[in-house]
Amino acid sequence: MARKKQSSRPKWSVLGVARVPLKRPRAPKVHWTPDEHERFVTAFTLYPRKWTKIAEYVGTKTPLQTQNHGAKYLKQLERAGEEVPPPEKPGRQSEHWTANEHE
Repeated sequence: MARKKQSSRPKWSVLGVARVPLKRPRAPKVHWTPDEHERFVTAFTLYPRKWTKIAEYVGTKTPLQTQNHGAKYLKQLERAGEEVPPPEKPGRQSEHWTANEHE
């Protein structure tokens, strides 16, 4: 049996208009400057693994960028044989208001 030639049309369409999945453009790769890394290290010693606070301290990076940089930084410390701070306890620790703070 001969194979049926495949159509160049998409397999599905709506009202004759092809639906093509959209790809988001990738964000450009942004390198950390020596000054940003220095602020990161300072903030990391003050707020270990508190990525939002570290990002605020650095001032030019998002919490996700800070977290990714932190993971690479911790691997670098492990390879160098330096002490790595332990990860946070599992589960979210809530910061409840006390009665005095509420007033």
